[in-house]
Amino acid sequence: MKLSREDKMEVIGNALFVNGRAFTPDQPAEPLFGVKDGKLITIVFRGCGCTLTEWEPEEIEGEYS
Repeated sequence: MKLSREDKMEVIGNALFVNGRAFTPDQPAEPLFGVKDGKLITIVFRGCGCTLTEWEPEEIEGEYS
């Protein structure tokens, strides 16, 4: 299932919650970093740095746990 712009996301610990319910994302598969301005942020460490990627809700696929 894909999320919509109206869904409220938050990251608690290592878990993504959507509308107060645990959500397991299939896409993106990167580690979760947080939520900013309604976008999910993932983080990937490479060498001596890291890359943060912002994901629109419509790009996120997964299922409720």
